Amino acid sequence: MRREFNRANLRGIYRMLTEWAKGNFAYQIKRSHHQDELEGLVAYFNQTGEELNNNRNQFLWLNRQNEIMVIQTAIFLLNDNLEVIDYSYKHPDNKIIPSYKILGKPFRTLLEKKTQSQWQDRIKAFKKDRAQSFNIMLEYQFDESLKLNLNSVVSRLMENVKSSFIVISFLLDTSIDYFPELPENAEIKTFSKWDQKLFHEIHIYIIHHLDEPSRSLDELAKLFNTNEYKIKTGFKEIFGCSPFQYHADQRIKHCKILIENTDLSLTEISIKMGFASYPHFSKNFKEKTKMSPRYYKKIIRNS
Repeated sequence: MRREFNRANLRGIYRMLTEWAKGNFAYQIKRSHHQDELEGLVAYFNQTGEELNNNRNQFLWLNRQNEIMVIQTAIFLLNDNLEVIDYSYKHPDNKIIPSYKILGKPFRTLLEKKTQSQWQDRIKAFKKDRAQSFNIMLEYQFDESLKLNLNSVVSRLMENVKSSFIVISFLLDTSIDYFPELPENAEIKTFSKWDQKLFHEIHIYIIHHLDEPSRSLDELAKLFNTNEYKIKTGFKEIFGCSPFQYHADQRIKHCKILIENTDLSLTEISIKMGFASYPHFSKNFKEKTKMSPRYYKKIIRNS
């Protein structure tokens, strides 16, 4: 390792590990014209960094020297009889669950027995009132070995569509000691347990209010009894964007779900999701997806 280009490559690898520890996966090691094992290792690190950077927004980094948290969602569309007519769900262990075990089944059969009565009571009351959504902790039992207690949002859809309710559940998958050892000079951003809980509550609040205009930092700070700077920096650190951007992204994702899985008109979707007008909805949709909602619906219908 006496040659300067080898020492440069080693410094680059060390620097990359430091940047990864800080959550920066965009860093790339400068390549040389040499062809040896160390240069091959540099190429491998650069490729791995690109893959991590492309998937960065799927991760929540909390106390990153020893913990990583991943958010996944399970989405179920229910008819008026509360039977599952469509779903989007990935087993945490990548097991394949046959669709016949979910489609056409009463939604309560996916739940652990002690949760079923709670679900029945809440959905029965929900059918009678005028609320648009409610949140509930649901304990799923997809198979004998897997039980998941998930924070869930249940929303009603407009009449005259093939589905009446949508259930969105959030899976927070935590792995300990993801980074057992880090370089001594790595700058690590850590959050207290209270802050972790705060950011999670803000995230859930945004998900529950996608059909309303986004709250300002000042409004969120007053609502959660904290300061704007903490929300701005913490939310950016965890989600890779501001609360405003996150609200806008999730709002359009929810619109896409409605386009893909219901017979609602685009105007009805824009009203349901709280846009001031259809042109406003169309403009926001196009900014996020690079296509108009009308064109997106056409693609879905023809696929």
